[in-house]
Amino acid sequence: MKVGIIGAGLGGLLAGAILSSEGYRVDIYEKLPFIGGRFTSIEYKGYQVGTGALHMIPHGKRGSLAKLLRNAGCRVEIVDSKPEGEIYWKGERETLTKKTFPFKDVLRFYIQTFLSSGKKNPTLEEFGKGLDEKTRYFIKSFLGWSFSIFPDQIRFSKIIPIYKRTKKHKGPGVPVGGCKAVVEDLAEVVVSNDGKIVMEKVESIKAGKEIALYSREKKEYDVVISDVGHKLTMELLGRRYGTVKPESRGVKYTISIDEPFIEHSGVLFTLGMEIAGMNEVTNVDENLGKKHMLQAHQPLRNGTRAEIIAGLKNLKEILKGYKFEVIAIQSYKGDWPVNRVMAGFDEDNTTPYKNLYVVGDGAKGDDIEVDGVALGVEKVLEDLL
Repeated sequence: MKVGIIGAGLGGLLAGAILSSEGYRVDIYEKLPFIGGRFTSIEYKGYQVGTGALHMIPHGKRGSLAKLLRNAGCRVEIVDSKPEGEIYWKGERETLTKKTFPFKDVLRFYIQTFLSSGKKNPTLEEFGKGLDEKTRYFIKSFLGWSFSIFPDQIRFSKIIPIYKRTKKHKGPGVPVGGCKAVVEDLAEVVVSNDGKIVMEKVESIKAGKEIALYSREKKEYDVVISDVGHKLTMELLGRRYGTVKPESRGVKYTISIDEPFIEHSGVLFTLGMEIAGMNEVTNVDENLGKKHMLQAHQPLRNGTRAEIIAGLKNLKEILKGYKFEVIAIQSYKGDWPVNRVMAGFDEDNTTPYKNLYVVGDGAKGDDIEVDGVALGVEKVLEDLL
């Protein structure tokens, strides 16, 4: 069976690697001069600066992405973070544990989990009213770091399956070699199984009983998988897209620092700030930077300069007394968003055509970022294998 894949992002490469290892003939088309999309890195000023992701896998080697990487035959090493996370609150740091938050807030969370199966389904902003201040700000930081959204942008019921997966698979891990090592490993699997990665832009799709992709030439396939989201996929079909789903926006700061600040590979959630959190992956792989490398992420509402200035002010406050330099400020929105579709609004992986599927950050499963992407790929594979 011949499979054409549009986009060599994580979703496209993951699907291509597994299908090629199962004997499918796979062609992956990529319009950019590099593979990986927002899940790779470029070398800049002696650092592996991510094109999007933060060199971190949400559930480490226990989650859905790690499982599919193993199934594909990838050899990339993932180092689970210990501790999984800390909070930075009013100038103090504290390891994130079950005892971090008041029992009454934890109890209220479980009660709301039960109530959300009925009619009472508030936003997390509404749910946070009446909670302890630290709990409320942690919710904001967690959502900002994990999904680049704000508490008023997601309903409580949407967070329940994600919470259950986080409870089951635990916290993050860092791939040795960063995001780039993951996508290069996947590409190697595709090529070793006689698949092709074609650095060409797909101009259009013709779908019906048969399906074909048009780039420099027409090529017919049994199945096409798109890693460019439902909106662009429909445009390639020459069809009008329905209701436009909201994207998530954010800004990432890459920081060179002379000495370790976080001193572990987990997440430091920065409560009560514009910055949602930070990590320091050079504590796992020193080859990711010539010195220590901090990565900080901030969700954006509008993508304005004022929001970024506020984030930079936060960094100066947090890193007071440390010698550091912000070497890159990367904003993600529009045609290069954090997510093509905001968490809680993701569409199904199917389309009106039985031989056309969508994967990637606009068709995630109910999990955090790339582990959600892996769940979406998994659903497509269940149909095809």
